[in-house]
Amino acid sequence: MAVIRAEGVTKVFGPNPESVKPLLDQGKSKDEIQAETGHVVGVNNASFEVGAGEVFCIMGLSGSGKSTLIRCINRLIEPTFGKIILNDPEHGEMDIATMDDPTLRRVRSQHLSMVFQHFALFPHKTVLSNVVYGLEVQGRDKAEREELGKKYLEMVGLGGWENHYPDELSGGMQQRVGLARAVATEANILLMDEPFSALDPLIKVQMQDELMRIQQELGRTILFITHDLDEAMRIGDHIAIMDAGRIVQVGNPEEILVNPKTEYVAKFVEHADPTGVITAETVALPFSDRYFNRVGKEAGNQVWNRTGYSDIEFHVDTNGHLVKMRFEGNEVALHELEEKVTETGGAPERHTDAAVHCSSDTVLKRVLRGRAYSELPVIVQDAEGRLQGVIDEPELIHGILEKQGYAQDD
Repeated sequence: MAVIRAEGVTKVFGPNPESVKPLLDQGKSKDEIQAETGHVVGVNNASFEVGAGEVFCIMGLSGSGKSTLIRCINRLIEPTFGKIILNDPEHGEMDIATMDDPTLRRVRSQHLSMVFQHFALFPHKTVLSNVVYGLEVQGRDKAEREELGKKYLEMVGLGGWENHYPDELSGGMQQRVGLARAVATEANILLMDEPFSALDPLIKVQMQDELMRIQQELGRTILFITHDLDEAMRIGDHIAIMDAGRIVQVGNPEEILVNPKTEYVAKFVEHADPTGVITAETVALPFSDRYFNRVGKEAGNQVWNRTGYSDIEFHVDTNGHLVKMRFEGNEVALHELEEKVTETGGAPERHTDAAVHCSSDTVLKRVLRGRAYSELPVIVQDAEGRLQGVIDEPELIHGILEKQGYAQDD
């Protein structure tokens, strides 16, 4: 179920924004409307929905409208047209765009919390006072505020810094305070406007890790604005890409990378690292008659050879589960990929008497590390443990290159 749903959200800047609607309906571009009317279209007919507990990234180049859009969500900027539907557990569906001021204040204090790019901390307040500010607005008593504030400072790794002031903290530490302040209100929706873009690259990655750790623990719904594709691919469950005020594509990271819908999106993703996004299921050689030969039965199970690899046998039961695997007549030990990656760490010795298996949603970066352990193909299984296919060097290389537009189909 969608927690936030945007329907045709549009923001036009200028003295008479409603007059621009006929031009928008005609499909006129942002530049054409500005040239004809002097009005600036910040967001043009944006529609999307965000599920509970999801990290939804909105990204685009500078001026694409992403920050304007997120500010329309909590009405720091008033949308010109469209609906912003909040699914309130107590009151049901409500349109933020048409709320009166008292209701909007309640929604902001209880349901929406924002983390800004430049920290937005009060310089005259201590770290703890900054963190509990939203709780103070909610009317919580002092003891409860301080207990929650200290709890969330511990969560972001700043326990013991309660009585310091923002100017005594590094940029990364200040952003941790901002994050603690946002989650301390216990709002179920976090709006994050390029929160890590002002940080050094190493600190930025650390903060991404911190956010993902906190998200696993708290399960908040997050709208995250970024211009950094790698950041969006790393943390986003879904990504919306904006261009000139419009959302031009929405999808999960793999869909965006593998199947860009426009030339703009294709250029956006052409330098992305595919190994952290593309999954094993996408590049695995499917277990089908085309790629595998049935060569007999053993103990009631079908025995298959992979085409061109007669020295490898796959023994599969009637439910599609891999019973055992043999190489050159000898049974192969099967190990769970994640366990082996964790165990080996560095550059392990490669084996021909053992192979690794992984789930279909494992990203190629993990598969590549598993290939360092075994010379045999990686076994790909679905959530029920049914054999989906195998991955060897040819699939890895072809899969990565094909998704970047360098390989052609056979």
